[in-house]
Amino acid sequence: MTRTDNPMKIYALTLGMFMVNNYLVVNPDTRRAILIDACEDYQSILRQLDQLKAELVYLINTHGHGDHIAGNGAIIERTGAKLMIHRLDEPFLRDPNLNMSALLGVSLQSPPPDRFLEEGDVVEMDGIRLQVLHTPGHTPGHISLLADGVAFVGDVIFRESIGRTDFPYASHEQLVETIRTKIYTLPEDTVLLNGHGPETTVRHEKAFNPFVRG
Repeated sequence: MTRTDNPMKIYALTLGMFMVNNYLVVNPDTRRAILIDACEDYQSILRQLDQLKAELVYLINTHGHGDHIAGNGAIIERTGAKLMIHRLDEPFLRDPNLNMSALLGVSLQSPPPDRFLEEGDVVEMDGIRLQVLHTPGHTPGHISLLADGVAFVGDVIFRESIGRTDFPYASHEQLVETIRTKIYTLPEDTVLLNGHGPETTVRHEKAFNPFVRG
């Protein structure tokens, strides 16, 4: 999937054991890119960058679960990209129990972040602006990123579903409040690009999501 909102083109790469949607946000003129989340199939992500002849500048984790951070180390080593995450999810990067890789018999650790992202921050690159929303519930430091007409929402909300809250430090009540106050208040035609499954819109979820009614 690609979008052509100038100067931003989005490539959605659905990869890995958990079919994670990893998003490359690229300025096609400068050929510089931002990666949102990095699953364990880092080879495919790097291959896409090579095919695009794009330089990866930033790697942003929406949250610290293993399926979204497993590729951090290899991608940062290869590209030199700067890593960003919310301060509250930084411990997940280095604790296999928190990032839940220990459940799979893996001791997953990520390089440390170069920058913490907080509510209201903006990540800018070559005319691309990603505004940070703190959207907790699935994890304490989960963030979403707003661009022109789209929101990268990680595992907050899916098409007619919501993120899991049976994990350590998750909260169902907080997640529902996040969706109502941070997601459902966006313009209704905003496209929600989530961490797993097909894209959706604010309008569709307000009408049809059985877990959080608009």
